Amino acid sequence: MNLNLTITGMCCDLALHPVDDATAARVCLLGENLYKTNSLEWWRASGNNTCGMRLTADSRLEARLGDKLLEIEPSKVATDAVTLTQRECIDSGEDKVCLLGYDDESCSHSWTWSGVEAFDPAKFHFIVQRWDHILGVADYLVLEDVLYDGRPADGAIWGQSEGFTFREPLVVGMDVVRAACGVPSEKAA
Repeated sequence: MNLNLTITGMCCDLALHPVDDATAARVCLLGENLYKTNSLEWWRASGNNTCGMRLTADSRLEARLGDKLLEIEPSKVATDAVTLTQRECIDSGEDKVCLLGYDDESCSHSWTWSGVEAFDPAKFHFIVQRWDHILGVADYLVLEDVLYDGRPADGAIWGQSEGFTFREPLVVGMDVVRAACGVPSEKAA
């Protein structure tokens, strides 16, 4: 049988960019107009981004094995959360990091595993990142992917989206990021 898991709520796509003082000042000056200075996708151009479903009180999780609706405890997702550790960003010699992207796109994401005969909720492993320390928002969690019984889904699809609004660019001290990740706050060599 097929096991399906769907989360409905807000999709987010966030990117971190190490920046020097001059670039940080430009980001602060331009604000949301920064997104208009380049092609739409330029802000994603680093390896320091995440795209997933934001976990909030309004997020809805639904699991099915075949046609049978299954019980799944939403708090389990949060227990799998790990602190964001973007090595490329943390190892940068810059003093600041700029957060760009959006986190308000109404959407859904579904995963399907084939050949599942019996459901065990303990076999779910949620790949969740914590963005609390960057955004200063408690329990700011982003679900990126899901494994079941140690394996990735056989298929995953995004549902219809309803558009988004870019966040105001945010400049954060690199020391804040490094401290949250347990990395010494001095500049990388």
